[in-house]
Amino acid sequence: MVTSSLTRAALLMLFLVIPIASHAQQALTPQQVETTIVNRVPSQLSYVPGQLIVKMRDDAPIAANALTTLGLDTNSNTLSGGEFLYTIPTTVTASMTTQAVMDNTRAIKDQLDARADVEYVQYNYLYNIVSHPSLSVAPVAIPATPTDPRYNEQWHYFNNGTGAGESPGGINLPDAWDTTTGSRDIVVAVLDTGILPDEEDANAANLVAGYDFVSNTFQGNDGDGRDGDATDPGDAVTAGECAAVGFPSNPAMQDSWHGTHVAGTIGYGTTNNDLGIAGINWEVSVQPVRVLGKCGGSTADIADAIRWAAGLPVSGVPDNETPADVINMSLGGQGSCAIQAAFQNAINDAVAAGTAVVVAAGNSSADASGFTPAGCTGVITVAASDASGRLVDRYSNYGSTVEIMAPGGNTQNDDDNNGFPDGVLSITGRGYEYYNGTSMASPHVAGALALWLADDPSLTPEQLLTRLEGTAIPRSSVECSRPCGAGLLNANSFVQPPPMRRLALSLNPDQAIGGGGQTDAIATVTFGGSAEPGVDVTFTIADTSKVKFVSSPTSKSVTITSNASGLAVARLEGVDNSGNTTLTATAGTASAQVTVEVPDLAFLGIALALSLIFFIEYRRRQKAKLIA
Repeated sequence: MVTSSLTRAALLMLFLVIPIASHAQQALTPQQVETTIVNRVPSQLSYVPGQLIVKMRDDAPIAANALTTLGLDTNSNTLSGGEFLYTIPTTVTASMTTQAVMDNTRAIKDQLDARADVEYVQYNYLYNIVSHPSLSVAPVAIPATPTDPRYNEQWHYFNNGTGAGESPGGINLPDAWDTTTGSRDIVVAVLDTGILPDEEDANAANLVAGYDFVSNTFQGNDGDGRDGDATDPGDAVTAGECAAVGFPSNPAMQDSWHGTHVAGTIGYGTTNNDLGIAGINWEVSVQPVRVLGKCGGSTADIADAIRWAAGLPVSGVPDNETPADVINMSLGGQGSCAIQAAFQNAINDAVAAGTAVVVAAGNSSADASGFTPAGCTGVITVAASDASGRLVDRYSNYGSTVEIMAPGGNTQNDDDNNGFPDGVLSITGRGYEYYNGTSMASPHVAGALALWLADDPSLTPEQLLTRLEGTAIPRSSVECSRPCGAGLLNANSFVQPPPMRRLALSLNPDQAIGGGGQTDAIATVTFGGSAEPGVDVTFTIADTSKVKFVSSPTSKSVTITSNASGLAVARLEGVDNSGNTTLTATAGTASAQVTVEVPDLAFLGIALALSLIFFIEYRRRQKAKLIA
């Protein structure tokens, strides 16, 4: 098979962050942190044992006698989407193992699925933060603009470029600040672990009242359920502690202070105050909406929180007096949105209410369509880039559901050679820390949308997305080795970026080519979105023992000029030696790459012969049965 991107077989989500202390606690090495991370990745979809979310076609609850027959509690909670949250009584589950409860939950779900009066039924899936490890280092006292002394470490804000004070991974914030530095009339809801209200460099004036939607008291870790206090009490856990809420296993983890770090990027970190770091918005209203606690949070809580943040009513919760213009969700879980209707419906309602919803793509180096909310419709899904402006393919999810790429950082690298890891620096309960992950990329986009809304509050979610994609800084196939949306976030959307040359590469036919088989390599050259003729495109084969050019069989490279339609075509032929190789096309600074697979014809021949034998034998037996 010929393919234009790499694939990954395992769809694994990194659920929990390991923050490393910047002051009193001893920091781990990057290698130690990565080793620990590998051991915390769940191997399967997780959900709350004993709970099911059910939407009835007539919106009426299931009769009490039917619930008893199913083994469910006759008392239920009504969610903001009209669903019912049914549970297996604690009197039943108390004497059962967690696995037995989960098995029982699956069996009841099957029975509910078969009912004609049920529109849909789903598990109360679990989600968690999607950051990678953090590192912390001492500050450096180098003057910067704005006046925050650690702004010079925030490469992700710099103007995009390679000159003095610029970064190849920067999002043009200084240029954007020439137009606006934000407005407190714009509200960004941060659906996360809550927030620390009294941290150094936190801007209390940029904070509006939020809400705590974590209903499970164990996960809440604050002694109660839902209430108006969105303070983050911490989410540290001991080894195996998360099994109580449905996660199969977990190592011991420190407090992440994840929501504070995310909010700091958007604008909760005070900018231009001669202290610490800068936020994207100098003025903004950050609304903490707590949906994640110890061992994450659930579909039921997050769906209610989405609607509340958008200004929609939620039973038992006071109305939101400051509805959000933008929602940021740096959280996720395994499983496509197609099986999580309660989540998708909440997003639909929020967007219909005029709220833009920005979400992290996830950190599993996999297709984002297999995760929620990254694969949901109506959201702006954000992949992560590094200080070089490239997709961080060691962790960032990718794919057709990704709209944009933004700085998520890479704490394993120091691409700008400033002596510090290329993570995203923001505030936490331990001072200032570098985190990396798509959790860090998402608030860059949410913060940029808030800036644009400060300049033009009339922009709709659809218009914001159009501007986001239309002004993105283009990326080559080298910079985006897998699909990463329209390009790199450009916060300075007030000025159109200069047109750039882009190159796309495909093969036709898109299929495996054996010895003697041929296919066309088609390079499409555009400039500013229009076809560009007369451009020399150089095609290069990595391994000519696998594939060769028909026009020049002994050469590794050929150069072809694009035609009036901007197309340059090179004919390829497979060689008998099976295996994969790559084909690269370059045109000036633009480049693109595809993988070509040459199958083992001997193996395919044997497989075909065996298939034919099995087919003949099958037909012989079928004929014998008919005669009998």
